[in-house]
Amino acid sequence: MFCSGKFRSSTTGVCWDSGADGTIPVTDFAQTESAPTAWLIRSPVAYALILLFGLALYLPGLRTIPAVDRDEARFAQATRQMLQSGDYIDIRLQDEARLKKPIGIYWLQAAATKLAGGEDMRNPIWTYRLPSLVGALGAILVTLAIGRRWLGAEAGFAGAAMLAATLLLGMEARQAKTDAFLLLTVLVAMAGLAEAWMPAPGAAPMARWRWISFWAAIGIGILVKGPIILMVVGLAAIVLTVSDRRFSWLARLRPWPGILIAPAIALPWLVAITISSHGAFIIQSLGGDMAAKLVGAKESHGAPPGAYLAMFPVTFWPGSLFALLALPWVWRNRHDRAVTLCLAWIVPSWLVFEAVPTKLPHYVLPLYPAIALLAGAALFDRLTSPIGRRPWAAYAAVGLWTLVGVALGGVVIAAAPLGDGRLSIRGIVAALAIWAVTAGGAWFGWRGQRRQAAALVLIGSVVVLGLTFGAAIPALDAPWIAPRLKEALFEKLPAGHGPLLIAGYSEPSALIALGTDTKFGGGADAAQLLAGSGNAIAIVGADQADAFEAGLDEAKVSAESLGTVSGFNYAKGKRVALTLYRRAP
Repeated sequence: MFCSGKFRSSTTGVCWDSGADGTIPVTDFAQTESAPTAWLIRSPVAYALILLFGLALYLPGLRTIPAVDRDEARFAQATRQMLQSGDYIDIRLQDEARLKKPIGIYWLQAAATKLAGGEDMRNPIWTYRLPSLVGALGAILVTLAIGRRWLGAEAGFAGAAMLAATLLLGMEARQAKTDAFLLLTVLVAMAGLAEAWMPAPGAAPMARWRWISFWAAIGIGILVKGPIILMVVGLAAIVLTVSDRRFSWLARLRPWPGILIAPAIALPWLVAITISSHGAFIIQSLGGDMAAKLVGAKESHGAPPGAYLAMFPVTFWPGSLFALLALPWVWRNRHDRAVTLCLAWIVPSWLVFEAVPTKLPHYVLPLYPAIALLAGAALFDRLTSPIGRRPWAAYAAVGLWTLVGVALGGVVIAAAPLGDGRLSIRGIVAALAIWAVTAGGAWFGWRGQRRQAAALVLIGSVVVLGLTFGAAIPALDAPWIAPRLKEALFEKLPAGHGPLLIAGYSEPSALIALGTDTKFGGGADAAQLLAGSGNAIAIVGADQADAFEAGLDEAKVSAESLGTVSGFNYAKGKRVALTLYRRAP
């Protein structure tokens, strides 16, 4: 039973309300789960179970999916150049300074690649993904810890599992970007904030490691992705302060000397790069990147307010079913302190993200743990009964969720014919798994058996994500242009080649596959390269073929074709055909 209007500790079994000091005991609660496996969920073994669940979800495809354009390839290539040059202050993508994001993720990727023994030549990108994997796994473990402490062991376990299985986190855990690790830092900080705002009855001052971890998470979060963590944690703190009409609880976080920890982590590099770039980092990151996103849609990533809400049934799938079904419960329990904490975590930052013109699906990821915890708490508060007083709302939620599952399966099937021009057996099997999980979840959800639905959907998500990311996506040909160019070159020239230039295709994944020295240019540049070097290679797109031929005629040289690689440039949404040339004897 949930302690309505109060909150509880899964370790002490005590519900309490918050008076002036926030520590008034109320009553004992009765455990709601009597299944034979309940003791596992309530014991420390739950952390091992969630960790294994996360590994089963995220490992498929981690090593086999090629570098994804454009952000992942850019991050990884900049880290690779950091390792090659030995310069761990300046961030560069080929000859261009990359001054949009702080250094944190590059350091983490560099350390991970070194610890892994260097790049894997079969697919160099995967070692750079390891910090994202660690961030995602750490995030679900901290989510479990927060849930167990404030919402109960069962609710915490369900919330952590729902977060782990979300489509958005599954994608971010497999990409060498900032967002999965940022999520971990936000969760550690929010755990500290919760401990300060909701001290247990008779609690002593916060343990030193708790307030140190809070401020360290803030500093690391800034070093990974700038002020995003300050916004999420800061807005939550403001809402909690207003709701309590007191701010004395903030003293438990030891603002002094704790506030010195975050600058001690983030400032040294910020000072170094400011000096090294002559102030260009501050200008480009704050003025050129952040300010541009606040005032307009940057890089064609604009969307109106409400876009994140519209995307939620997809990005939070399959847990979106239980999040939607939990809405009435959240409203009824909005005055409960644990629920208030989650709402303070979600609502103000969500409104900011909706108001900002530039939108990408992963921007709201730091808010998903709170949504997952609310869904888990609702799931274990007498929700195994029939649909309820407003069945139309529950039926609508189940219907919407079912439509999303059907559509996702259709997308997985259609990806191969649209790109490769043929059906993929792996894609069909993955789609059938998605539809089977969707049908089972809808069946139990329709009957009001939400825990059974959750068990089926979460266990099924391991199969679904494994088949989709581990089998169907790596088996596609059309999207993975750069690795196929590398294979074609090795097949024709196993002994190696000289300088290489690509005309008509300039995606950063080509740098991951073909090397940092790869150059980009036009058809005329490709012709000049062949004219000047006998072992050079020119890769020319169909749209640059005329300029290439004209350049060859002008230089009075001829070129020999080594083959053509066709594919779909998903970053630009168009098909390309790239022909490999070397100078004819």
